[in-house]
Amino acid sequence: MNQMVENIATYDVEKIRQDFPVLNQQIRGKQLVYLDNAATSQKPTSVINSIVDYYQNDNANIHRGVHTLSERATLSYENARKTVQAFLNAESEKEIVFTRGATEAINLVANAFAEKISAGDEVLITAMEHHSNIVPWQMLCKKTGAELK
Repeated sequence: MNQMVENIATYDVEKIRQDFPVLNQQIRGKQLVYLDNAATSQKPTSVINSIVDYYQNDNANIHRGVHTLSERATLSYENARKTVQAFLNAESEKEIVFTRGATEAINLVANAFAEKISAGDEVLITAMEHHSNIVPWQMLCKKTGAELK
């Protein structure tokens, strides 16, 4: 058995499902199975609890205030960047940018590339792309005269 199959075989799917409250419901008499993660991913209880705790105790703009709530929110934000940096083995936490989701992130990347793309350039995407990864490149190509393939 290859390593990937062995790793999958060790997951306790029912235990993992218990971490996601939304999956504890039935739809049309059957246990909910949610597969639309390209649109939004369901959150485990630990994430929900952390979000609730933040809004109840630390809700403030980051890098914008000198009051306690802002300082705590900024510290949490920067600690999260450091955690992601270590996980991805990035050179600096400054390489880590948080967005609200993949759609916003792709739009930021496409807009950032706009200065580097010109008429005659080719932008390559696959036939399997989610709609959110097609439109920004279509718009970029229309704006710059590049060709989308």
